[in-house]
Amino acid sequence: MRVESQERNAEFRLDEMGAGHLDAVVAIEREGFADPWRRKDFEDALERRDGYSLVCLNGNRVVAYAVGFLVTGEYHLANLAVLPAFRRRGLGRRFLAAVLNGLSERNADVVTLEVRVSNLSAIGLYRKLGFRTVAIRNGYYTSPAEDALVMLKALNGQFTGWVNGKV
Repeated sequence: MRVESQERNAEFRLDEMGAGHLDAVVAIEREGFADPWRRKDFEDALERRDGYSLVCLNGNRVVAYAVGFLVTGEYHLANLAVLPAFRRRGLGRRFLAAVLNGLSERNADVVTLEVRVSNLSAIGLYRKLGFRTVAIRNGYYTSPAEDALVMLKALNGQFTGWVNGKV
């Protein structure tokens, strides 16, 4: 899979995340989050049979990653980040759109995620891609303590069909 680029001479491609990507993924994670996942968290995610985790590469350099899990038609996007030097260029939107496109062949009907209520850029990205807020999880995050928005995107069928158990 390729991620279309609006940048001149920039080539991005998707690859399934593997152990060889973890040094770069952990470095991006530490740079981007106040309470980052540990390397062991990523290793555990890669070992799960229901896992679907991708990296976005610029040449051989990991510039973004997504970690998630498929459970009975639902893909839970557990972690997503873009290398700071590549933010605010539309890469996150194109990368996430490519991740979502890949879910259709894995029989996912809906995507769910949690996001800090203060992370306005991520919330904006998710809304642009059709996610809707369905709930608030009070005190979901620690370090620092913060509520999370629960967001959902229907991939097949209608949003209300999934919420009502009809998809």
